[in-house]
Amino acid sequence: MNADEGSFKVVRDGQGRQFTVMGAKSMYMAIAEDTRGAYSLAIETTPPYSGLPLHVHHRQDEAMYILEGEYEIQCGDQTVRATKGTFVFLPRGVPNRFENVADAPGSYIYITSPGGFETFMAQMSKAAAGEPPDMTRVPEIFRDHGIEMK
Repeated sequence: MNADEGSFKVVRDGQGRQFTVMGAKSMYMAIAEDTRGAYSLAIETTPPYSGLPLHVHHRQDEAMYILEGEYEIQCGDQTVRATKGTFVFLPRGVPNRFENVADAPGSYIYITSPGGFETFMAQMSKAAAGEPPDMTRVPEIFRDHGIEMK
């Protein structure tokens, strides 16, 4: 394989880059650097009755494949209940939200395209890690990454 073809990479369970934002844990198994910018892939574990409010990604398409739990996912004017084995595509530019509606943690594979969303997660994780969390930086981080809260 030459350098133009990319690099072979293996990431074993628990070896990815981990970020925690508001109780949700994301383990990045592939980042933009690994995929020539095509996508990023993470496994997120979401606490019960937690998720993200209505927001819009202006730069990334998103995809979720539910591994466990039950999520309520809204995209535009459609809302679905997604359980294990459900795949959901969330196109950029369309308001969406999700919530783990179960009494136990849920998890899903999360893909963003193009890649690079791990940079947002790293900045959010750092802002949320302080005691108290530096929530004054959140609007700037969202804006810098083309995400708009609704």
